[in-house]
Amino acid sequence: MYLNWSLAPKTARVKFDLANLNENEISMSYLDEHTLSALLPYRNSQNRILYYLLEVDKKDLPDATQGINEGLLLYILATLFLMLLIAYLLTKNVIKPLNSLAEFAKQNEVGNSAIPDTLANRIDEIGDVARALNHSLHNIRQQQNREKHFLQNASHELRSPLATIGSALHVINLRQTKGISFESQLLQIKRCYQQMTQLTQALLWLSKEEKSLQTSEFNVSELIEFHLMQLEHLITNKAIEVVFKRDNILIDEARALVDVVVSNLIRNAFENSSGGKIILHHTKSGFSISNPIYKEASSHSQNQGFGLGLHLVNKVTQKQNWQLLIHESEQQMDVQVNW
Repeated sequence: MYLNWSLAPKTARVKFDLANLNENEISMSYLDEHTLSALLPYRNSQNRILYYLLEVDKKDLPDATQGINEGLLLYILATLFLMLLIAYLLTKNVIKPLNSLAEFAKQNEVGNSAIPDTLANRIDEIGDVARALNHSLHNIRQQQNREKHFLQNASHELRSPLATIGSALHVINLRQTKGISFESQLLQIKRCYQQMTQLTQALLWLSKEEKSLQTSEFNVSELIEFHLMQLEHLITNKAIEVVFKRDNILIDEARALVDVVVSNLIRNAFENSSGGKIILHHTKSGFSISNPIYKEASSHSQNQGFGLGLHLVNKVTQKQNWQLLIHESEQQMDVQVNW
């Protein structure tokens, strides 16, 4: 076998004219009066042509073959050679790649394994199967990641409304035994129910490939005020002044997504400030919040959801094509979202 025809014996190169040869077909000729030869140009799965040359010296043939026509004898030998070659190529180009394909599929059962170049670069059916399998596994991994993020985000986002509902139910139970009205607690539960419904809708939207949620007009000032009250327990024992002016601004956006952004930014500000002023500002076109940074607690807060909260905000703004601006200095963080 020769990887390049120029490496073949000169006598063979003289006898066989490549311009007149067909790929994957056997050509026969006499190199000299004593030597019979057969040549097979074979294009493999890597699109390279290999040259298989068979040379038989008549002196080496058994005496029993002396009466057989030389052309017929060469044809028989070439046919045997072709059968052996097919068996060899079948093992090399089919069995071995299939084993590689099986190994690739097995590795992807436990982790993310890139498709080997030997399979990705093949131009035959095995290469097609390998690429299709790799594409399918990639889609499966993406779906698994989306579901994983959905569960993380859901557990993170539902903490506050569930805590509020639990507290309200406790107060209702105490007041019920004393015959005191608990309408305000029922209103809190109703608002938290609505918030959890919207959060679930938003998180499911984030975990799928849907383009956008339906928009509606709502009072963004009221939404901000609700979250300030809901998360007030995070700054109960801190010397923090919250500066917020309610202007009753109406916007036409996806309320569930604005809810996720506003609640996470307020929570992050409350959790990562130990003292000073937290300033909130909002208009019809966006929302901003500035807060002092508590450096000593930053690593602890990161573990409690600081990173996940900003991750959610970032995902929402990216998918909605909203502008997210974050500026962090040594003493203060400023975040602005423009929708």
